[in-house]
Amino acid sequence: MNNPMALRQDSIGLYLHIPFCERRCRFCAFVTRDHQDDRAVAFVTDLLREIELAGDAGLVRGRRVDTVYFGGGTPTTLSPAQLLAVLDACRRRFGVASDAEITIEANPAGVDMPALLALRAGGITRVSFGAQSFDDAELDDAGTPHRAGDIASAVHSARAAGLPTVNLDLIYGFPGHTPARWLANLDAAIALEPDHLSFYGLTIEEGTAFHRDMARGCMTLPCEDAMADLYEMGRERLNALGYIQYEVSNFARPGHECRHNLGYWTDREWLGLGPSAHSYLDGDRFGNVESLSEYHRLVEGGMAPIVEREKGTPALRVREAVVFGLRTVGGVRLGALRRRYHLDPVARLKEPIARLTREGWLVLDDQVLRPSATGLAMADELAVALL
Repeated sequence: MNNPMALRQDSIGLYLHIPFCERRCRFCAFVTRDHQDDRAVAFVTDLLREIELAGDAGLVRGRRVDTVYFGGGTPTTLSPAQLLAVLDACRRRFGVASDAEITIEANPAGVDMPALLALRAGGITRVSFGAQSFDDAELDDAGTPHRAGDIASAVHSARAAGLPTVNLDLIYGFPGHTPARWLANLDAAIALEPDHLSFYGLTIEEGTAFHRDMARGCMTLPCEDAMADLYEMGRERLNALGYIQYEVSNFARPGHECRHNLGYWTDREWLGLGPSAHSYLDGDRFGNVESLSEYHRLVEGGMAPIVEREKGTPALRVREAVVFGLRTVGGVRLGALRRRYHLDPVARLKEPIARLTREGWLVLDDQVLRPSATGLAMADELAVALL
């Protein structure tokens, strides 16, 4: 009898966490540190060592790596030479495909034409700018290190440098975010003709400056219904202009969907490297330590910097695959999950799927379970119902 958790041979993604920022935005809860040159040099040495350790341990097992994603933090706080040294080490130790999608996140004020030219020459194919807003007052309140003019300059430079795909990230639901203000932001982004646009509702994370403001009663956000209206306005505006929605918050010109992020939503495995990076590999989920000093101690000592691990089971992975897949417009390919895990997803989740289908949130046919338009907008509620 076949092992339902048999080792997979399909391609994987590679995520590299760069934990530095020029300064922390007031809404950010990610694991970041202030950038300092000596700290960055030491970190790159440690990351190169972790790459060697992962290669020696055979974690990838010869599987093809067809997406690489530099996230953070702000990866472009490192120099192009440092970033490309990391990428070259990955190419040496892992089977990075010659046509791999290679993404780098960037602060619009943190890159210039020489840097973008160097990154493109080194193989970067996609740049994602954390624009957040085109309203300087909002950017100032959010504590970002850039202003609206920096976004336009960064996009024009990326185009001139030959980057094949340019993405802009936006946030809706800032304090005082009226429909007119949100659409003005969105239209300013659209005017730059990005290949890809992502927008996310502002969430208040514990430990952030925004969370402290909320606790003191210094900040009021749009209500839940107003947030839903802002989301629908953004979705309608982008769809009307030819951007294709393929995930709850992601829209792209045809052929410019983010293959790496699609992997997270379609049960594709990946290896994460760097402090706080998470992996999903060979059915298990595991995460690295967050502390830079502990990360250094472990990799310098030749040990994997893993702090937590969750062993996979077919039932758990099927449930997760359904939940994440229902964040996509295309939904969940049921046959692929049946073959991979030797379980029927519909049978495993019979009651909630039947109920959510009756209520109009899901659409089910023989091969695909997908969200309705209403269900897609309520992806978080769908996840709660299915978990």
